[in-house]
Amino acid sequence: MANHTKLLSRIIPVGVPLLICSSVLVSCNEDKIEVYRIPKEGRNVAMEQVTSSAPSPGAAARWTKPDGWSEQPVSEMRVGSFKVDGADSNSADVSVTAFPGDAGGLVSNVNRWRGQLALPPMEEKQLIETIRQIEIQGGPVYLVDLQTAENAQKPSRILGAVLERPGRTWFVKMTGSPALLESQKQKFLDFVNSFQFDRTGQTEAPPSSAKQKSTNDK
Repeated sequence: MANHTKLLSRIIPVGVPLLICSSVLVSCNEDKIEVYRIPKEGRNVAMEQVTSSAPSPGAAARWTKPDGWSEQPVSEMRVGSFKVDGADSNSADVSVTAFPGDAGGLVSNVNRWRGQLALPPMEEKQLIETIRQIEIQGGPVYLVDLQTAENAQKPSRILGAVLERPGRTWFVKMTGSPALLESQKQKFLDFVNSFQFDRTGQTEAPPSSAKQKSTNDK
């Protein structure tokens, strides 16, 4: 619990405009594995009229796309984007984004996701009990599973992962109907677990002995 509180205490206001770097896609495996490199920040992206300086070191991430996920065009905010088709014309959206620093803090970002589902914000102590923490490549990853209230006119659900790395925070977010996300929950977790980082800017290859399956946006 002490470790959670220590990590959760690093909070900047949500929506602080950040210097978002553009991404360059490097394909190591045309079908499944994508490598995205984020160079030194060189562009200001205005968010709520505030600016923030970004760390100079670059960061690279590599992941493995799950079967059945369709790649979508990336954008200035997204370095990864996927569509997941379900039954009855339902679909889910998956985004991968990266921001300098702690990107507003874990508590603020989870509460922002809660707001997108018309859920009230929660205090830090309450949130700690709803967040699952794992470790990937020696770094903390926080997982959340949020859903609209039972009486919501349009039920929706968010599976989210916050991956903290030195100088940068990565977000993986899946949004869609509760039933579709339930069917995709394991693939989402596999996707998050497939992330590989290299602080020197060179992406590490996933272990050859195991097949790896691979959101804050807009």
